[in-house]
Amino acid sequence: MKRFLIIGVLLVSVLFAGAQTQQGYVKTKGRMDAQGKLIPGHGLKGATVSVQGRSAVLVNHDDGAFSFPITTAQFHLDSVKKKGYQLVDMEACPRTYNYSKNPLYIVMESPDQQLQDQLTVERKIRRNLQKQLQDREDEIEDLKAQQKISDEEYRDALQKLYRDQEGNEQLIKDMAKRYSELDYDQLDEFYRQVSYCIENGELMKADSLLKTRGDITAQVADIKQRGEAILEQDEQLQKAKAAQQADIEEAARRCYGYYETFKAQHLNDTAAYYIELRASLDTTNVNWQLDAGGYNREYVADFDKALEYFQHGLRQSLLQSGEEDAKTAMIYNYIGMVYSDQGDYKKALEYYDKALNIKKTIFKEPHADVADSYNNIGVEYWKQGDYKKALECHRQALYIRLSLFGEQHPDVALSYNNIGSVYSNQGEYQKALECFDKALVITKALLGENHPEIATICNNIGIVWWKLGDCEKAADYFSQTLSIWKPIFGDYHAKTAVCYNNLGGMYGIKGDYEKSLEYLNKALDCRKKVFGENHPDVAQSYNNIGHIYHIQGNYEKALEYDNMALAIREKVLGKNHPDLASCYHNIGTTLLNLRNYDMALQCLNKALSIMKTNYGEDNEYVASDYNVIGTVYHSKGEYLKALEYFNKAETILTKILGESHPDLAMIYYNIGDSYSSMEEYGKALEQYNRVLSIYETTYGSEDAKTKEVRADISEIEEKMKK
Repeated sequence: MKRFLIIGVLLVSVLFAGAQTQQGYVKTKGRMDAQGKLIPGHGLKGATVSVQGRSAVLVNHDDGAFSFPITTAQFHLDSVKKKGYQLVDMEACPRTYNYSKNPLYIVMESPDQQLQDQLTVERKIRRNLQKQLQDREDEIEDLKAQQKISDEEYRDALQKLYRDQEGNEQLIKDMAKRYSELDYDQLDEFYRQVSYCIENGELMKADSLLKTRGDITAQVADIKQRGEAILEQDEQLQKAKAAQQADIEEAARRCYGYYETFKAQHLNDTAAYYIELRASLDTTNVNWQLDAGGYNREYVADFDKALEYFQHGLRQSLLQSGEEDAKTAMIYNYIGMVYSDQGDYKKALEYYDKALNIKKTIFKEPHADVADSYNNIGVEYWKQGDYKKALECHRQALYIRLSLFGEQHPDVALSYNNIGSVYSNQGEYQKALECFDKALVITKALLGENHPEIATICNNIGIVWWKLGDCEKAADYFSQTLSIWKPIFGDYHAKTAVCYNNLGGMYGIKGDYEKSLEYLNKALDCRKKVFGENHPDVAQSYNNIGHIYHIQGNYEKALEYDNMALAIREKVLGKNHPDLASCYHNIGTTLLNLRNYDMALQCLNKALSIMKTNYGEDNEYVASDYNVIGTVYHSKGEYLKALEYFNKAETILTKILGESHPDLAMIYYNIGDSYSSMEEYGKALEQYNRVLSIYETTYGSEDAKTKEVRADISEIEEKMKK
């Protein structure tokens, strides 16, 4: 699954199935004693059972019980080992078995015991056959003595008897093998007695026992008659199944037609109803389950329901195709996306890694699907702010794509774009622009000037210029993006909303708040039309509008929009999602400006707690919360407390971004401001000079921000003279 990273004010737009468990026992044989009573076998603790594709299972239970998960209808038993024992059935391994809810019995004996059993059975059979031979000889002799047969018939009868005896040798070996391997534990009481009689030569008794179950000839005739009836029913059933399948396919086409009709009208709940209705027609159809899951994820933002459909599709895929299958890998990827949407990045990476491992197993040589997995894992690290790992993954994807396709390929352009996005977040804007330019040149050469992917790259270039403070260039690239996407996707589409969103944010930076709100409200209207009210993208629009009202000083209005964003995110994403922390962060910042410091700290500490839970301590979002909490304490006049939090923020950001990232400048400035308020002007001047160095490098000597810092430095120097 390929995705471009779209960054900045815009959020990034970028499948566990329960395995069946086979139970089993490793044991010795059950035997019959001389009185025909069962002597049960015993479990063999300490045996190891090896199944193809899995680690060996050690039998830890005294009764010999073991179990192992399987994900397919069949499994291969490679070996069963226990010191001092051998398999009774030497052909049990390797062998293919069907999964069963009944236990698998593996019978072992010591080699000496097994040989003794075979010899004992063989001796019994030979003695029985010898007795039968003697009885038959006596019978022939008696017939001759009574002159009931002639001398010639007498000789012929004896010759035939001895020939039959010679042919019994193979019978002796076969029967000895069968009865020496027989585990009487696995027979019911009736057949235990029948087998025991046969083993001991009590054939008349065995015959009598079998006759107690009725006339076998009549039973076979009845079974055959019922079999013919079943065949006839099967033929009728097959015809009914064919008719049912045709009806399913026709109903599925109708459901899909309704789905597309309502989707085109942005009636997402109704469209979801019909795509789910189609999925219910055949729950074994993996693609239908994935379509229902995908729509619920992307348009309805019902992530729990999406996960249910993806997991059901995964179970079916595992049953139909097994673990090492491209579709199974694809579903693991989809499940990873849902967990990413829910903010469970650890779980998302777990499933992305599953997909990658399957692809590596299937595709021994470098393969495009493997590159795609590296790409997705890179996106996940990017979202978590782990830019080092993100770069490693995107470079790995680029390496594979270059080796497969050469420079001129859309997937290569995708990798350059994503690497550029990581550089952009690291503050390495020149490197970011170089990567985006490579992506743009390749994509234009291959796809033309007005392809949607051109717009994506233009959008990302616009964000870099925005961060560099060149709003005119940013606006130009955002306008190019809109001019490509709007004719292709129309007024009401998620990508069109992205353009409005970024243009609104950029005008906000320029200070044109009226224009900013115009575009942000366009983005909001578009997203409501496409997604409905309860969707994370709608919450993002409320968040951004609230931010502009905050900048304008209209804090009451800002709180109104921030709380609307909070309500949606809490409903859709749960109480521990990072986007919820963003809402608390914004509300806390607004309350700071309203001088409601206690409430501000409550909100900011909520944000900090959520961010730490999701990302750990060393994350730029955590640093941002520390910075604003420090600002609250500064505003309260608690400068030492403020410095404590500013220094925490500085430590984290320095570790992640280095000492010269533009985001560090803000922290240095806040530290300097606290020192200035404490009249420690030397320390304040040191911090302001660090800010000046970063601004001159990033924005240039004549930029307004740079000039403002110079003025602050001059003011501090004047205070130091006094």
